[in-house]
Amino acid sequence: MDASLQKRVSHGALLFAVLAVCLAILATVLLANDQKHLKSLLTYLNLAPAIYSAEQPPKVKPVKRQKLAAKKVDLPHHLLKFEKTGDRASFARDFVLSGKDLCDRFTTKGFSNLEGWHASPVNIRNFECIADLVEENAATPAERASLFLEIRGEASGEIRSIRMKAVAPKTPDGAAIRAKLNDALALIIGQTRWADLAAMLEPANGMQAYQAQHFGISVSVKPEPTAPHRMNVILLANEQSPGLKLTRSFFDRGQWLPAASASDRPVVYNSVEKNRVR
Repeated sequence: MDASLQKRVSHGALLFAVLAVCLAILATVLLANDQKHLKSLLTYLNLAPAIYSAEQPPKVKPVKRQKLAAKKVDLPHHLLKFEKTGDRASFARDFVLSGKDLCDRFTTKGFSNLEGWHASPVNIRNFECIADLVEENAATPAERASLFLEIRGEASGEIRSIRMKAVAPKTPDGAAIRAKLNDALALIIGQTRWADLAAMLEPANGMQAYQAQHFGISVSVKPEPTAPHRMNVILLANEQSPGLKLTRSFFDRGQWLPAASASDRPVVYNSVEKNRVR
């Protein structure tokens, strides 16, 4: 064999042996510790996904919740009253003019009224107007004709009832009182603008019984059984039906929640007010 060829073969064998030893050492290093270094190398070369060790989260002690003190809230008792099944609010009406104005109008019509619209001596929370009209041409007390008026209500002027008592015998004075009674009822009808009340004019003028109830106002015309020339006329704002009670309770300001104080009301900014004007 040629000396040069033999020399090249010996050098290749030596190089192969060195490479084999290096690869063995490298494999040993990479595969040691459960291939830890191999995995790190692959991760560095982006040849395998990174593997992270899962660490247990630190234990946290549970915090005991403190019970909050209950805050007491006072509500009006009527707010907890629920509507019963079947009861529905219905249309209701009241006397739309004040007791003082109606009392003054009767005074201008000739009724004698010394105190006007004043607090009742029995209950100062109620107000009343008491007036009468007497014909002085009777020959005897039995023929004396008169018309008595009583208006009751509240200090605000709200009217709750109107009562009239007519004593009208079959004399010229009695005819004059019946005419005054008709004028007084017409005045009430005109001031309240309730045309349905006009149905009581004819029975009242004829001293006949009549009774009706419309939208919370009852009308009663009743001659006295023992004295037909004596007659009572009563107009009353009543609350008998459940529907009327619900309606009047809703509009009763005494049962409303109080208005919020100035500090509790929402602030209206200038920009909002400008937008409202636009």
